[in-house]
Amino acid sequence: MYQPDTMLTTRRKGFTLIELLVVLIIIGILATISINQFIGPRESALNKEAIANLKLIAAAERMYRMETGSYVSAATETDLNDKLKLLLPAVNRKWQYAVDAPTKDTFRATAVRADKRLNRTYFVNESLEEPVKQ
Repeated sequence: MYQPDTMLTTRRKGFTLIELLVVLIIIGILATISINQFIGPRESALNKEAIANLKLIAAAERMYRMETGSYVSAATETDLNDKLKLLLPAVNRKWQYAVDAPTKDTFRATAVRADKRLNRTYFVNESLEEPVKQ
């Protein structure tokens, strides 16, 4: 009686190297797509944070001017917090806020992104109601 080769008739258990590589590549592609989906909303939220804080600084500057007759100059968040009685974040901040050399009648508050790769700046002054991207 003829006996076929046992290697040809036995069924293999497990996966081949090619099958595993294909699965890993698909997982990598899906991970890349999902990570990129989260970057857009995060950046949008950070931009909204800067705009909201600049509105707060502008309102505080206007109130300070009504009380004292001039705008306050502040180079750092700590100065802004102290002089205008604000609570801007001083640690783990994504933006650097400052009020540059105001005169009696004008001020210019800026928010510069702390991450230099993105290089984003917003500003507001005494005549603007909404912060503007520079």
